Amino acid sequence: MPSFEQLGLLDGLSCEGIASLAPRGPDDQTLVTRLRDGTEVKLSEKSAVERLPWAVAEMEHRDVDFIVLFCTGEFPPVESKVPVLYPSAIVGAVVSAVFSSKKNGGARLCVIAPASEQIPMLARKWGTAGVTLLFESLSPYTSGDSEILDCAERVAQLRCDMVVLDCIGYTEKVRKIFTKVTDKPVMLPRTMLARIAAEIMTR
Repeated sequence: MPSFEQLGLLDGLSCEGIASLAPRGPDDQTLVTRLRDGTEVKLSEKSAVERLPWAVAEMEHRDVDFIVLFCTGEFPPVESKVPVLYPSAIVGAVVSAVFSSKKNGGARLCVIAPASEQIPMLARKWGTAGVTLLFESLSPYTSGDSEILDCAERVAQLRCDMVVLDCIGYTEKVRKIFTKVTDKPVMLPRTMLARIAAEIMTR
């Protein structure tokens, strides 16, 4: 059986240290995560990028075979002795492949963001997909069943061809609700990432 190591970018930080990593101003992009006690936290993307090399180096010291980044934000490649899986690159490649024959053909992609302030950032991120982009926001950590259903119903009215739940925090439960309500393919990054990791682990 394979063994797993887990490390959080916020591990070892005090409450004050975590607070210091919050977004500062409208030009500081936002990432959303959750602490071990379930509290939702918003981080500056720049701060997360700056801490990532430390986390990768720490994992290398633990002698892992490969590293999986549990965030769908766009991160620059970090130098590493082992492969690093970036969910954003994986999900983006799959969506581009699905729509490769439909670019400029009216395809519509709805991206679900954890926070509404992330939508401009995600518009730039998904702008290369070559399709019409639509957005809704839904917290993967604090939303109840009624909020999930309401969001899925709003998305259903958009008549999109595919939905991307653009956060590693969204669960299979959320995917199932969106799939049932919209009757469209719904991309869930955590399951896509797990399948790729399983292929790499196969010996």
